[in-house]
Amino acid sequence: MSDKPSDAEPAAPAEPRPADAGPRTEPAQPVPVEAATPFKRMPHVPKRRSGWEAFSVPLPLQFAIAVILGVLIATAIAAAYVKWNARVTAEANARATQEEIERIARERERQLEAEQSAAAERQRKAADEERQRIERAREEQRLAEEAQRASQGEAERMEKAFAASYRKPPGCADSGSLACANHYIRARRAFEAQYLRERARQRAASAP
Repeated sequence: MSDKPSDAEPAAPAEPRPADAGPRTEPAQPVPVEAATPFKRMPHVPKRRSGWEAFSVPLPLQFAIAVILGVLIATAIAAAYVKWNARVTAEANARATQEEIERIARERERQLEAEQSAAAERQRKAADEERQRIERAREEQRLAEEAQRASQGEAERMEKAFAASYRKPPGCADSGSLACANHYIRARRAFEAQYLRERARQRAASAP
């Protein structure tokens, strides 16, 4: 228990108690407690606030500050979203552009392959046509040579046959007259015509 008097109610004055023995030390009259106490009661001083507690913000100002903070936070969130959306859109556009470039490259590569294949096919056809032309030319030349050799052989055979069958008329043995020459020409033409008719008949008969 503290000897300090309570703030609620004043303490009762102390009454002197007679001593059991010895001389009396109490005063003749009672002394109030306030006069007998060496310390006086200090007035109550409220505790001083420090820091944020020292400021008292009105409610409307608090509401305004909250609204401003909310707007700032919403603006920051919106800016972050816009930035994120722009980044995502840019990445999507970049991917689409890259895919389009790759598609165009693949299409161009297919076109080049098709053109190369078509060019190779044209070259092959041109080479085949040139080879066939050369073969036809060689065959025609061979046939012409064979025909020429056959014609020469036929002419030689006809010449030999005519020489064996021709008989000069009397008076033309050693004569070089015009009449003898005309007789030789007429006889040769008639023999050639007859010879060719017989050869044609023989070829028609031997044909399948």
